[in-house]
Amino acid sequence: MKNIKFTLLACSTLLSSVVIAAPLENQTEMQAYGLYSLYHSQEQNPNNATFVKNYTADYADLFKTQKQVNQLQYVQFEQARLEPILKQRREMSLKQAHVRFGVLNTNKDDKITLKEYQEIGLKTFDQFDKNQDGLISAEDAKLESTPTGTHDGFRMKSPLSMPMAGNVNEFIQMYANNNKTYVTLGDYLTHRDQQFVLTDTNKDLSLSEDEYVGEFTQRYDEHLAQARKGYHEIFDQQFLKISHGKATIQEKDIKAFATNVAKEKSLKK
Repeated sequence: MKNIKFTLLACSTLLSSVVIAAPLENQTEMQAYGLYSLYHSQEQNPNNATFVKNYTADYADLFKTQKQVNQLQYVQFEQARLEPILKQRREMSLKQAHVRFGVLNTNKDDKITLKEYQEIGLKTFDQFDKNQDGLISAEDAKLESTPTGTHDGFRMKSPLSMPMAGNVNEFIQMYANNNKTYVTLGDYLTHRDQQFVLTDTNKDLSLSEDEYVGEFTQRYDEHLAQARKGYHEIFDQQFLKISHGKATIQEKDIKAFATNVAKEKSLKK
C-alpha cells in the first residue's frame, strides 16, 4: 500500500499540537523542553526553579553508577526512556483512528463511501479558505490568526508530529499542483479521490474499518521510524550543547543546561 498523506482536521488531536519550527539558535533548548513536557504531561507550566530541579532529577539514573558519561551513553539513556512514550502514543493514535472511522461513517453502515469521505474534505477546505473565494492562497494566509504560543512558551515541531497541514501555507505546499501558489477545491478533491482509491484495497468502492485503520497504521509506523531517527539527532545535538565540546558530561552539566532551557522558556513568554 502506498504511503498516503491525509489532511483531516478531525484527526489533529492525536498529533503534536505545535507545528512551527523553532529558530535555529535555540532549537535544542526548545526540543529539550518539548521532551520534558512529554515526560511530565501533568505538570502545567512549572516555574524555572521547579523545572530545573525536576529536569536534573530525570537524569539521576544516568549518573547512578558513574559520575561522567559519554555521548553514546547519554543517547542510549535518552532512547530508552523515550520508548515507552512512543509506544503509548502509537496505541493512543490507533485507538483514535478507529474513533475517526466512526465519525466519517456518518450513516453508521460500517463503511465509508466516497461521498462521506469527500464531505470531510469539503469541511477541511472550507476551514482553510478564510476569505471563502474557493481558493486556498496567500490571501488566506494573511487572514489566518497568528498563533499565540502554547502553555510552555515554546512553538516547535516535534519529530513525532504527523505530516499534515496545520496552517494555510502548509496546505498549499502539500496540495498545490505544478508549482502553483494556490489550491483550488477541484485540486484538493481530486487528490482525495486518489487517496480513496489507493486505500480501497479490495476495490469495492468503500472503505472498511480495517482498510481505513490499516492504511493509517502503516503510515503511522513509517513516520514513527523516521521520528526515532529524528530524536536520535536531537539527543546528539543536546549532548553537544550540554558538553560544550567535552567528551563526557557530569550531572552539573545537565543542571546548567536545564537552567539555560528555563531561561529560553522565560524569554518566549
